[in-house]
Amino acid sequence: MANLYDLKKFDLNLLVIFECIYQHLSISKAAATLYITPSAVSQSLQRLRVQLDDPLFIRSGKGITPTTVGINLHLHLEQNLNQIEQTINITHSSSLRKHFVIYCPQLLLTAGLINPLQLLLRSTQFEIEHHDLLMSSESAEDLLAYRKADLIFSVSPTANRSICCSLYKQLPVVAVCRKDHPRLGNSSNLEALLNEDFTFLDNKDPGLRQFQAEVEALLPGRKIAFRSDSFISIMNILSASDLVGLMTENTYEAFKHSLNLKKITLPITFSPFNIYIMYNRASLNNQTFSEFINTITEN
Repeated sequence: MANLYDLKKFDLNLLVIFECIYQHLSISKAAATLYITPSAVSQSLQRLRVQLDDPLFIRSGKGITPTTVGINLHLHLEQNLNQIEQTINITHSSSLRKHFVIYCPQLLLTAGLINPLQLLLRSTQFEIEHHDLLMSSESAEDLLAYRKADLIFSVSPTANRSICCSLYKQLPVVAVCRKDHPRLGNSSNLEALLNEDFTFLDNKDPGLRQFQAEVEALLPGRKIAFRSDSFISIMNILSASDLVGLMTENTYEAFKHSLNLKKITLPITFSPFNIYIMYNRASLNNQTFSEFINTITEN
């Protein structure tokens, strides 16, 4: 049985703040996550250092790294804090609808990623809110850290102690144009293709930029006639003009009839889109969420 008198004398909030610092290895990010000032985080850390007689974190380059005492403290705290969180949330009835927030680029929704949404829609427990990740001013890491998203699909991976990130799918990429294009048939050589004008999805996402750099190496000097940060706008302009565009094969198959598109067979192969799935590690303590993740990753 726990010694409640000793626990009463100990400020348990210090452990929460420590764990948040450990997850982010940043005083400022921990402060933003907990909605308190960096000064308050630093003061709390100093109090815990005094009580445990250890610095817990030391400077390492431009950041901080945990001491051995800090690592051991985290190993004990991680599971215990998760159990406390579950105990606190036990009053939330399973009959209540959960507001489930998903961030996923528009260009991926039809590319084999509609299945997770269908699984959620079949359950009466969830009300889904979707945002286009490429249109967000915040990174996937911050969206998850500040609990603004439950699940994220992205073309860029992230590395964070508190975030689970794994490769979800690899999607083939194809070149397309409208079916009645006056110069391009179902197949083409590079010389003929480079005489055409292209569309360009304008976004600074690192994964998308890497893909575009690879395309430039395969199609050097291609002429861009239409730029947009909206994938839907690019789809529509491809249908209504003689421009050439690139998209995942899944997206092409979903829209080829409604948008009157055709695939162009080329003597080159584009790198596939790597799609990563990300969520908070602590979310796996929720049985419903854990089963949902297992289902979509197995499929």
